[in-house]
Amino acid sequence: MTIDGQAILTALLALYWIVVVIALVAEDRDPSSTLAWILILSLLPVFGLVLYYFLGRDWAGITSKSKWLRARESIRVPFMHEIWALNAAEVDSFYAQEGLDVSHEVAHAIWAQTHVSPLLARDIDIWPSGEEYFPHLIEDLQAAQETINMQYFIWEEDELTDQVVEVLLERLAAGVEVRILNDFFGNIFYSKKGLKRLKAAGAYVLSDMIAIKQANYRNHRKITIVDGVVAHTGGINLGQEYIDGGKRYDSWRDTGMRLKGPAVFALQDLFCQRWFEVDGASLYREKFFPLEKVGTGDVLTQVAAHGVEDYWRASARAYEVAISSADRYVLVQSPYYIPTESMEDALINAALAGVEVHLMITGVPDKKVAWYAAFSYFERLLRAGAHVHLYESGFFHAKSITIDDECSAVGTMNLDVRSLYLHKELMVWMYDREIALRNRAIFERDREECREVSLDEIERMRFITRFRNSAARLGSKLL
Repeated sequence: MTIDGQAILTALLALYWIVVVIALVAEDRDPSSTLAWILILSLLPVFGLVLYYFLGRDWAGITSKSKWLRARESIRVPFMHEIWALNAAEVDSFYAQEGLDVSHEVAHAIWAQTHVSPLLARDIDIWPSGEEYFPHLIEDLQAAQETINMQYFIWEEDELTDQVVEVLLERLAAGVEVRILNDFFGNIFYSKKGLKRLKAAGAYVLSDMIAIKQANYRNHRKITIVDGVVAHTGGINLGQEYIDGGKRYDSWRDTGMRLKGPAVFALQDLFCQRWFEVDGASLYREKFFPLEKVGTGDVLTQVAAHGVEDYWRASARAYEVAISSADRYVLVQSPYYIPTESMEDALINAALAGVEVHLMITGVPDKKVAWYAAFSYFERLLRAGAHVHLYESGFFHAKSITIDDECSAVGTMNLDVRSLYLHKELMVWMYDREIALRNRAIFERDREECREVSLDEIERMRFITRFRNSAARLGSKLL
């Protein structure tokens, strides 16, 4: 290379470094994250840009400027305003009650982040296994008269999905509108034969998160809404293994949830938001939000949902608020534990303050790297006085939190960085003592299938084991 060529290359590199530093500093991120990206982009000008494109961009800032978001919100906000006002009197009465400090703080935090108000629900059922749950889902699908909206992270091809497909084909023939939305990467290795049959029969079948720029992100939500009057969610995807553990596990412990009442509209709203981005069509109309048919309820609930593009990450922050507000106990269930710093601090602070903190994760891993990483976080929890339980009867996939016999939540969010920071998630919060006690009883039954991890066990780990766990932790955003 000539001297002039070297000078030009040096000038271009200097300009590149200046632009990188200015762009990253201007984003006002966490300083450690900013410094890490400056180092990566400076040392690896080409490969670093690729990494940044997939892993590092400020999606909250990018999405806030997108045309599709402004178009959707111009339709959604006026329409949903009437929905959020449905139970205003009951919400006012809820805030006037004494002795509900945790519930009040969580409810206000969710509203402040998302402007989603609590809504009444009735006939809330929570099943701690796919075997108990799926017959109710299929029964509701069979009873559909007008619309079925289904959104799943995973839709497998097996005897369970064959049964679901046959029900949906029968409903399509009866004139029911069927819409199915699946995460693209979550389903990339599964056959699409059943979905293709449904599409050929007239169902609307679309893939979400399909753009290459979204390769590191997932729509991890699980939602079914039938006729706008009954809704299902929880951790259970569509597949036979969610009933019997499949070929890999002796059993599969998961949680499915069903509810009726105005709260159904909060889950319908989440489906409609994603459908609008993927398809461009608005479902914000009476057919999907039948006010005259939905009735009322007796349990105040509230949906906290987020994605990588959301400013506050409401599902995760609602957990942090609840944990920080707890007075007696915190019970958390998640298959994985790779927390953000703020989530880890919330749990540790609660334990140090004398709150009885119990974390339950799987003891039979499906992703060993993620499982190894979890062990690198246990020591601080245990030193603070928290309890860690490993469920060993099969694979554990439930996601729930219960606080002080006062409130609880069930949904799709794992306690790992991907769910807390990168995925689209949801949690249904229920401000009801009876349901909190029901979820507490489920947790206590699960404890019988667990082994509790001791601080001594962690301290006695060999150096090579500790190093393996710490190395696994480094890739937490990719696990």
